Amino acid sequence: MNPFKMPNLAMMMSARISPKDIGKIVDRLEITPSGNMENISGEAVSVASVQVLCKRYESLTDYVIDMNLYVEDAVNRRAQLIVFPAYTGLLPLSFMPQYDTALEKLRPREDTGLPDPHALNEVLSYYSDYAYETFYTTMSALAAHHQVFIMAGSTLLFEENDLYHRAFLFDDIGECIGYQDKVSLSPLEQELEVEPGAEIRMFDTIAGPISIIIAGDAAYYETGRAATGMGARLLLHPTAFTHDYTPVDAASGINLRVQENRVYGIQSVLVGDSGLGFTLEGPSCIFAPNEVVRSKNGILEQTSGRFSPDVLCRRL
Repeated sequence: MNPFKMPNLAMMMSARISPKDIGKIVDRLEITPSGNMENISGEAVSVASVQVLCKRYESLTDYVIDMNLYVEDAVNRRAQLIVFPAYTGLLPLSFMPQYDTALEKLRPREDTGLPDPHALNEVLSYYSDYAYETFYTTMSALAAHHQVFIMAGSTLLFEENDLYHRAFLFDDIGECIGYQDKVSLSPLEQELEVEPGAEIRMFDTIAGPISIIIAGDAAYYETGRAATGMGARLLLHPTAFTHDYTPVDAASGINLRVQENRVYGIQSVLVGDSGLGFTLEGPSCIFAPNEVVRSKNGILEQTSGRFSPDVLCRRL
């Protein structure tokens, strides 16, 4: 039996994390509603791209407070729609019971530099329900208390026996407007047997028509065409880079989808030490059609640091 396969693991985790606990922590933050949504429309919206630092959290309280600091920073810049990066939903794993033991199983393989997919699948099967509930409940509560839209980033979660890579969009009362499953799978996701999404969705909101293009889905012109064909004018792009970010990355991916379809793209990136032997880097960016950008490279805003937390905000 693997060391982290404890018979009482579920009991330990359910005793440690609950929606009620998260609600109490958020209430203690004494958040004042932002009022940022008063002048929102489909014609003008203030968007924030949050560059999140991947780090170890000591407790549920530590995690909720840190997520609130990101949201609070964006809200203070008058953001109405806040975009978090890919895998934000896995950050709560770091304070789960026996995480250090699980982490040892996830050391990267020499051939790929990424975790062994069988070990990762096994760890997710034990922890993902609790990480997901923590992530989902926290983001919903922060959207409701600050009264802003939050695209919470993505996570890996199980629905019964199927594993999905999924991102969530919350409105300003904390209700989930909808979710997007990643439709094109990376080699690691294929080995994990992630279930691909069936379609790119469009969410018709008071912030305008929105689609979510997760990570590598932005590499395919079909995703941008499908989204904008349904009327999307904002493409939200939660992602993470496990390689050195180059000018090629800046000119391709979601920026290319923006240029092809004459819309805006908001790229939010997870950065820092993954804890698995590799580093994630930025920058996070807000992209626009070349004709409205002075430098003609599609980059309207981008973070200056590639390994540190940051928040971009721009009215579009």
